[in-house]
Amino acid sequence: MRKGPAAACIAALMLALLAACGAAETTQAPAPEDTILESAEGRVVKMTAGEAEIYITLNDSQAAAALAQMLPLEMELIERAYFAKGMLLPAPLPDTEQTTREYAIGDFGYWADGQNLAIFYDDRMPQTSVPVIPLGHADSGAEQLAGVTGTATLELMPDDADESQLTDHN
Repeated sequence: MRKGPAAACIAALMLALLAACGAAETTQAPAPEDTILESAEGRVVKMTAGEAEIYITLNDSQAAAALAQMLPLEMELIERAYFAKGMLLPAPLPDTEQTTREYAIGDFGYWADGQNLAIFYDDRMPQTSVPVIPLGHADSGAEQLAGVTGTATLELMPDDADESQLTDHN
């Protein structure tokens, strides 16, 4: 029995599809939650929004480490019930860590629903309406965000930043 050109094309197409599937399996990167990131504990993020300059010290969470790897970022500020400023991240952070609804002025966290960062500038609410993964804290300056609109820039300060660089602006 003689095979026609259509059968040869179908066979070639099937081989190409199988090869593509195999290639996709071998080049797939591990899922973010499977990756252990180097700790960002103690690293400082400089947040600039309008005239406000705030220094946030990151904690030892995997979410904070993942955020540190994304920086620098420029994001639009989103008002959150007149007690926090939100910022939409371009990609999600690991969300397997402990969450809380408790907060204090200066707390910096991550709302996994919607990929939002948040920095709390007022304590008018008894708690947050959604669970937050703590990422760090700003010792001072967060109150300056109350009337700020527009964009915010987040950048990781160098490890060797002089202490006076960080405290002179708080």
